[in-house]
Order: sequence, then structure tokens, then C-alpha cells
Amino acid sequence: MSDMKTILVRYYNPSEVMDVTPETTADEIKEYCFRVNKYTSEGAALNAYAETPCTWSTLLDETADVKKFVDEAYEHIKQHDMEWLEENFT
Repeated sequence: MSDMKTILVRYYNPSEVMDVTPETTADEIKEYCFRVNKYTSEGAALNAYAETPCTWSTLLDETADVKKFVDEAYEHIKQHDMEWLEENFT
């Protein structure tokens, strides 16, 4: 039996949520562009997921290593790895 998907990870284009300069760090982008919320049920997470306008989003299992996922996702976003993004986000 798999864990419940109760963690919503959303990624917003940096230009939509912050002023990006040449000095902007990867940690700043991760902090401001990735939003993570944990819900009490899959239904609540799915409703939030359906109502969230963002660049990329996905639901993760309640036991997922969110930091590891965000770090990996950020690397694929920087590389414009559309195949990985389409497989791991929706």
C-alpha cells in the first residue's frame, strides 16, 4: 500500500514571485519559487492542486523527502529538462 499523497509542491516562475538579479542565489530561488504545503487528506491536497495556477506542481507521498525533491527539480528546471519535468510534475 502506498502512502497518501498529501504534500503539494508548486513551482512558480521566478519572474512571477521575485526580482531576479545576477546576484540571486539558487537557495533564494528555491525559497521563493517552490511552495510546499502538507494537507490532512489526499482529497484536500487534490483540491488545492486543482485550484493552483503555477508553472509546475505535483503531489508527493506523505513520507517523501521534500528537500531532496525540490533540489532535484531545481536542477532539472535549470537544465530545461522537459522530459523529467513532464514525468515528475503535471
